[in-house]
Amino acid sequence: MAHCCLTPPGGHHLGVPIIRVAARRGGASTALALPPEAPFTEMTDAHHARHDQKLAVAGRLAAGLVHDFNNAVLVAAACLDLIADAPEDAASVREQSRTAAEALRRASELARRVATFSRPDDEQRRLTDLNDIVRSCARLAAPATGPGIDVTVSCPTQPLPIVVDAAQIEQAILNLCLNARDAMPQGGRIRLATQSTVRWVPRDAGGRGRTATTYAVVEVSDTGSGIPHALQTRVFEPFFTTKAPDQGSGLGLAMVRATALAHDGLVELTSDAEGTSFRLLLPLR
Repeated sequence: MAHCCLTPPGGHHLGVPIIRVAARRGGASTALALPPEAPFTEMTDAHHARHDQKLAVAGRLAAGLVHDFNNAVLVAAACLDLIADAPEDAASVREQSRTAAEALRRASELARRVATFSRPDDEQRRLTDLNDIVRSCARLAAPATGPGIDVTVSCPTQPLPIVVDAAQIEQAILNLCLNARDAMPQGGRIRLATQSTVRWVPRDAGGRGRTATTYAVVEVSDTGSGIPHALQTRVFEPFFTTKAPDQGSGLGLAMVRATALAHDGLVELTSDAEGTSFRLLLPLR
């Protein structure tokens, strides 16, 4: 039996069966949509369920992008504060102005994504050296983390080529840096380091067999008090946070994990009383 879609005054699209009757008009049979009561109810419920799921996904994505937008604006504001504190230092003003402009460019891109509820597609991905991304992130993180935190970078001389949406990877690393900052309210050190490594990963979705995969890795480490072992399995859950309601949305690490998965990558975490390290692994090209 064929079906068609009707939109009654309430605005909900309903699928109904088409019943052809023998009545003829101009030599052609007439198709009448005569829905029994049950199909109306069942298909309306299914439509509502799908609609609710789409709203939940869109809302979560928008909230995550707004979180990242706020981080980018935070960097720009910190740079402008530094300019205001030392306007006579021409070299510093130029450097902070460039960093603020870069952060605002990133905020503009995030705003575009919020408006369309879209994720970066393959057209946004380019062959990029992870080392260049990390050095750029270090420049952005330094003013945002504040004077009490020392940000250092360690990159090998050889390039680490990856095919990624650079803006999304930058934002993930910045999220990790700001998360590290929040773990050290009394100050400390954040270290960004890159390298290559090999991990044995499942060959297929069913987990049958394993294959060696080479990754480019950026590790973001802090000297904070660490994450309790009982919470380490939950830190990547959307909206999970141990911070006060006005201090964190619980979306930063969830967005980092989503970014890694979108690029066929991984995120690893180690933490003890001497600090925490997050490793973002992306396939090496």
